[in-house]
Amino acid sequence: MSHHQGTVSIMTAKALVKSVWDFPRSMVTARVLTQLGYDHGLTIDNMLNHTGITREVLNEPAAEIQAHQEVQLIRNLINALPHIPTLGVEAGLRYHINTYGMWSYAVLSSPTLGSGISMASRMLNMTFSLTINEVTQLGDQVISSIHSDHLPPDVLQFILDRDRAAVITLQREILGQPLPYRVVQMRRPEPAAHIVEAYTQLFGIRPQFNQLQDGTLFDSALMHTPLPAAQAQTVDLCIRMCRELVESRQSRTGVAATVRERILSTPGRIPDMETIAGEMNITSRTLRRHLTHEGVTFRTLLEEVLSTLAQSMMAAASLTHGEIAERLGYADVTTFIEAFRRWTGVAPSTYRRNLVGTSQRTRPVRRRFIPR
Repeated sequence: MSHHQGTVSIMTAKALVKSVWDFPRSMVTARVLTQLGYDHGLTIDNMLNHTGITREVLNEPAAEIQAHQEVQLIRNLINALPHIPTLGVEAGLRYHINTYGMWSYAVLSSPTLGSGISMASRMLNMTFSLTINEVTQLGDQVISSIHSDHLPPDVLQFILDRDRAAVITLQREILGQPLPYRVVQMRRPEPAAHIVEAYTQLFGIRPQFNQLQDGTLFDSALMHTPLPAAQAQTVDLCIRMCRELVESRQSRTGVAATVRERILSTPGRIPDMETIAGEMNITSRTLRRHLTHEGVTFRTLLEEVLSTLAQSMMAAASLTHGEIAERLGYADVTTFIEAFRRWTGVAPSTYRRNLVGTSQRTRPVRRRFIPR
């Protein structure tokens, strides 16, 4: 990381461009895109033409799609719907936070806006994005540049629009509104007035066209503020996903289920037993007695949640040990590592090495933005 002349550059996109965008990604992105086309009257077979994707594979929960297959699917959409110049924007607005699995919990449980933005950017880079983002802090500004020269020209604008609209969708679902951008830059020539208006509504500011790069600028001071409470619907979706994960390992009923649900309900802020008892209008002693009657302890419930989230973030979101510790409320990574060893019988590093299947993809890691 360079600190030359007050600039923090997080990644050199040109050096990585050929290796970091062409990776297998979840079939969810194909389902989002085909649903978009279907809603505009296209048939599934026409959208999958020349992609190598079958209807059966499209509906497999764990299936993956190659980047070139997604590009062909996008090409099919564009060719079939040339009269919709904002189709990419419409696509990006469909990538809701629950689309990203455990990455969504990692974003929502970030302690500051800066770490949340960093995690969201990394999430996009490692899931569905076909563009490459480079984030730089320069003085009192954060500059997010979007690199897309590696993309075929015929799908370039759609993908730029899709990926940028996906970012805005995340911001709205987490913050309730897009970031207050100072500037939005676009390399494309200024389009027709109705397209400019669509961009303006998307970003909350009129873009500047014919620029040297695609990117955005906003105040770096925002990075150090606490992450605002996410929209209730966003949190509910995240809690539902986490609940299903935990329930798949150990089903609970009665007071135990209520307590475990409350532990899950505030990502990044794990409550203690006294807090939960107070919210239930009982004493912690009474709560302990109820749990004992059901054959469980508060610590057992807490560790069911923490161990499941830790393993899921490790496998599905590829977070570092420190990032997981932070999001589970541990004061330091050493305490988390000791807890993980107690839960699983192995150190986190050993657990990672033992991961099998598609959850642990072998691909270069895009460095995350760390505000100063």
